[in-house]
Amino acid sequence: MSDREIRQLEKAKCRAQKSRNLKEESTICNQLGELLAKSGQFQEAIEEHRQELGICQGLGDVIGCAVANRKIGECFAELGNYEAALKHQHLHMDLAKSVSSDIEEQRALATIGRTYLYMCEVGKGEAQRPAEDAFLKSLAIVDERLEGKVSQRDLSEMRARLFLNLGFLYDIMGKADKCSHYIRKSIFISE
Repeated sequence: MSDREIRQLEKAKCRAQKSRNLKEESTICNQLGELLAKSGQFQEAIEEHRQELGICQGLGDVIGCAVANRKIGECFAELGNYEAALKHQHLHMDLAKSVSSDIEEQRALATIGRTYLYMCEVGKGEAQRPAEDAFLKSLAIVDERLEGKVSQRDLSEMRARLFLNLGFLYDIMGKADKCSHYIRKSIFISE
């Protein structure tokens, strides 16, 4: 990521603000937030996604609000603020369910599972069961509700990520058989 890309997006955001193009401004806030997060500037990314959230709320864009909450939650998880991360990730899931978006509900569960997995990695054993539960529910949505709604490639990528995360989780839990089973499934799909 370059500073040049950030400056270009900031200029585009100013143009969108001047022309009162709120949809464009929220899209740019999302892009800026993603770039900042990729470069490890999580606090700045949170601010961009909060602006995005505010605009989406004003526009009545439920999915936009859901996505902004997911992004905010991901940044908080990277900062180790798991309580704030889970708060935003559960808002993401509630908003996704409110408009019956299976894809966003699946993403919300996978993201919640990943946050609990991070917690397991730093020694919070009480996070093991919620991580497993979230990953398995996410996998059930992929298997039962997304066929025909997303490409086969996307379904395969979702399954591969979920299997890998389950493998990591079972490794932490000391369940070697389940760990190798899920990691093998992930590798098989990836190949």
